[in-house]
Amino acid sequence: MYGYHDRLAWIDLTRGKVEFREIGTQDLTDFIGGANLGAALLARLVGADTDPLGPDNPLIMLSGPFTAAGVPGGNRHEVIALSPLTGIYCESNAGGAFGRQLKLTGVDGLVFTGASKKPVMLVIDDGQFELRDASHLWGKDVFETDDLLTESFGRSQASAVIGPAGELLVPMACIAHDGRHTRVAGRGGMGAVMGSKNLKAIVIPKVGDSLPAFADPKGLEETLKLDIARMRKALEMFAKYGTPGSFSNNERLGNLPINNWRDARAIDLAGKINGIVMADTIQVKRAGCKRCPIICSRVVNVDDGPYATNGIVEGPEYENLGALGSMQLVDDLAAVTKANESCNRYGLDTISTGGTLAFANECFEKGLLTKADTDGLELGMGRPDSNIELIRRIAFREKGIGELLCHGSRQAAKEIGHGAEEYAIEVKGLELPMHDPRFSWGHGVSYATGNRGGCHLTSLSHAYELVVTFPEVGQMEPAKGREREGKAQFVVNLQNYMNLRDSLVFCNFDQLNNAAKGTHVLGWYNLITGRGLNFEDFMTLGERGFQLKRMISNRRGVTRKDDNLPPRLHTLKKVGQDLNFDVPPLYPMLSEYYDLRGWTEEGRPSPETVARLGLKEFVAA
Repeated sequence: MYGYHDRLAWIDLTRGKVEFREIGTQDLTDFIGGANLGAALLARLVGADTDPLGPDNPLIMLSGPFTAAGVPGGNRHEVIALSPLTGIYCESNAGGAFGRQLKLTGVDGLVFTGASKKPVMLVIDDGQFELRDASHLWGKDVFETDDLLTESFGRSQASAVIGPAGELLVPMACIAHDGRHTRVAGRGGMGAVMGSKNLKAIVIPKVGDSLPAFADPKGLEETLKLDIARMRKALEMFAKYGTPGSFSNNERLGNLPINNWRDARAIDLAGKINGIVMADTIQVKRAGCKRCPIICSRVVNVDDGPYATNGIVEGPEYENLGALGSMQLVDDLAAVTKANESCNRYGLDTISTGGTLAFANECFEKGLLTKADTDGLELGMGRPDSNIELIRRIAFREKGIGELLCHGSRQAAKEIGHGAEEYAIEVKGLELPMHDPRFSWGHGVSYATGNRGGCHLTSLSHAYELVVTFPEVGQMEPAKGREREGKAQFVVNLQNYMNLRDSLVFCNFDQLNNAAKGTHVLGWYNLITGRGLNFEDFMTLGERGFQLKRMISNRRGVTRKDDNLPPRLHTLKKVGQDLNFDVPPLYPMLSEYYDLRGWTEEGRPSPETVARLGLKEFVAA
């Protein structure tokens, strides 16, 4: 097939051997690449009892047909494995330079199996895949590791590395790229999986030239020229301020979580830590992923004071401002930036870390944690210094509060007891991102049913309930956020589409302001691969992967009992200035969702659904 090398590097870390295998036309046809293909590979390699931190859990890094193809936002890759945080299927998407550089080495991805006895790194140079000793890098943080790799391999190197959190198998650890310009495969603990294999880094010293053939390269070039020009115009304001530019508006709309999801409004706080304030104060320049036409990220520098960054760092995005700012009632932009920098430096997922910090701060305020539990550290909302110290303790799994919290809020709540689970805002063990399901009932259904747990990118519902339309499936206007009718079908459509996008693989920001539609995406795919699909067939590819991921998690014990929201989001209305939001009516919407998905009462894809999508191979014995 066009758009692929049809070649994966399989790295057996136990034996220290690298071999190359074809993917095969059937898998490329059925699963595309990225997340879907990763799910198919994972399903064949793991079972009900596979330990996420054991050698039998593979670490899979895959590109897709859009990677390095010139598609806007297309220089990304997916990381797939069982999650040490949730115990179920997990995928994590990352940008930067690594995905593109990997595709240009002549492979579509990497599959790591087994575990090395000592720290190693994989170096991919001029078609050679070599495992080398990485003992000199072990113990270094993300920034230090990137500096050392740049010294050894030059400024053109692209790498995937772990920090102390990954080395110490913290279940919230991420995989980082691009050093101080940090891009991460953030969610679900992929850094801990990498650490469990004693794999410190994957390094690609220079940009290769092994681009796969495209079915219609001239047509693709001409189409993208027009589409990118249109997208730049539509996303001009978004590019200017990036995701932080939406922070104050989300607070006003009621989409921003505040004070561990307890408060409705924080007008003054939002006015101090938003994207406009960042641009006027600490921002040094805009930046972006490799060859991205949008350029939506921020490079910042806090020059002095207790929160100095000691040089430029990647600025906090919207999710970071929420997780480390509004969730903690911290209104100091420099403090939020420092907390974000600490997570990036140590290799921690900012969303799960922020959710766990908010949980711990509320537990302290409610008396479930005391100074005896924190080695004298005073916790509570509005304490940025305590948060920064907790981040360090979590990353290094320090005895006491660090070890307790490093496993995430669900496990910490079980250990604390006494009703602590009331303050853990997670689904299936994954802390919720910064979009409120009381604002977006679509997210209520999507969080509950998402394959990796609480994740806004499972559906991106809030965007489609505000301004984005989906005419290809009959949604000619944005959906109403708090309306039950049709919400289940709305979520099914978006989950299938987002799953498709994670398999192509590319960025989600092209959807904003309707800059690119599903027909554009399908057009790019057909020009690259030559398949000539219609949109219904295209969406079936997304559904097939979504259902397969559910089957993997079913094997791991996930059933209807797990398709839920945290107690607070079932019982606490969101009421404040100009806001009066009820909790989402989850259970009636779930019943309709199950019918549409073709699931049994227990939440399993039915035999008919499995047969229709050609997934019989993956039915557990």
